[in-house]
Amino acid sequence: MPRKPKMTDEERRAYSARMRGELEAVMDHAYGAMVASEEFWGTVMRTAATLADRSPVNSIAIAAQCPHATRVLSSGDWRKAGRFPVKGSTSIRIWTPIKRRSEEPQSSTDAAADGGRREAVGDAPAEGEARKVFGYKAGPVFDISQTDGDAYESLAVAPLAPEVIRDVLVSQYRDWYHEDPERAGGFDFTQEAPDNAARILLYGHAWRRITEADAPVPGQHAAEVASAAHVAALILGIDPGPAVMPPLAGIVTQDKKPPVHESAVRAIETGRAIAHAVTTAAERRRELAPVG
Repeated sequence: MPRKPKMTDEERRAYSARMRGELEAVMDHAYGAMVASEEFWGTVMRTAATLADRSPVNSIAIAAQCPHATRVLSSGDWRKAGRFPVKGSTSIRIWTPIKRRSEEPQSSTDAAADGGRREAVGDAPAEGEARKVFGYKAGPVFDISQTDGDAYESLAVAPLAPEVIRDVLVSQYRDWYHEDPERAGGFDFTQEAPDNAARILLYGHAWRRITEADAPVPGQHAAEVASAAHVAALILGIDPGPAVMPPLAGIVTQDKKPPVHESAVRAIETGRAIAHAVTTAAERRRELAPVG
């Protein structure tokens, strides 16, 4: 089969601009849905918990294009794993960084791809200080459901017991906030099932991490807190409480992104941070546990 001819610089610029325009349209639609549909807001939170290696912005993009995604890689990375995109599959578009060595000038192709509207993605690890991000472009990836080939097993981590999650959260609450969570919230965790106690504590941690000054619209703070706790619970493997859509419909600012963008990013990053702190502390406890 003859190889497809390489694109000229002009064709590459046109293709990059078209892909970027399509992804920007996806993002605009997603932001609108996030303040109109509680179901889609929950889909975004679930996607962010499932695809913890993807940035919040790209979690939104993936949720809008493939709401049931569970593992997303580029075609090249899938081939390294022995799998390949199924013929006819439509790629998912996400924001990917354009990297250049600091002494290399930014080409007109890259400038067109960036378009002056940068997205904080953070999906790709830095390749050393000599290479810097000059912008972002729309890059194609595929969910595992869109691929075929060798059996694929992602690195599975043994879930923590609800009792362990509860005990770690109680200890962290006392250490970080210098309060007893039972006294602060009026709970008696000995009378609660461990998973329910963990859900209550996740909410308490999220409440302390997200300030009302960051979420000033009435009802916004409580919604972000509930959503952050929802994300953390999903990551930790316990049944979550509800992911509550923030009341931000119709609010317009001078920023290029609507307020729901920052609201979603804050909820996702907070939930991920809480879950990471729990798993790190649990691993540390396991290392220090006496043997025999």
